[in-house]
Amino acid sequence: MSFPRRTHAATIAAAAVIAAAVTGCSQSTYDERMSFLRKVANRGVDTYKLLYSQESRIDKARCERAFEGNGVSADAPADMATGSRTPAWQAQIKEFFVDSCVSGKPKPVPGDLPDPSASPQASTTASPVSSPMRPAATATSTTKQ
Repeated sequence: MSFPRRTHAATIAAAAVIAAAVTGCSQSTYDERMSFLRKVANRGVDTYKLLYSQESRIDKARCERAFEGNGVSADAPADMATGSRTPAWQAQIKEFFVDSCVSGKPKPVPGDLPDPSASPQASTTASPVSSPMRPAATATSTTKQ
């Protein structure tokens, strides 16, 4: 009559082993994935610099081949609780590498502030600033007579 107890104990032990295995393969955090995208973007820029130094043609197709050949995504963090990577995440990794490789500048990661010097709205000329305490300067002035 101890046979059913053995089966029950074995089932519990097997469940514990499976739970431990699943817990070991966990989903990475948002910050970890964004950090990885920054790393991938920088590797794309490094590839751009290498191709440029070799006077190679730099285009999307060339950068895609470089991505496929250098194993960039091999150490990508998982975006699934099972420890795997979704096709959308893999595509995003490739996009960050290729875009950075083609442009020579790291593709900005969501949430990062853009480089103000790269903005077409950046200005080096000063302009009057208006505030509730200090109105903007005007071209005409009024005087009492």
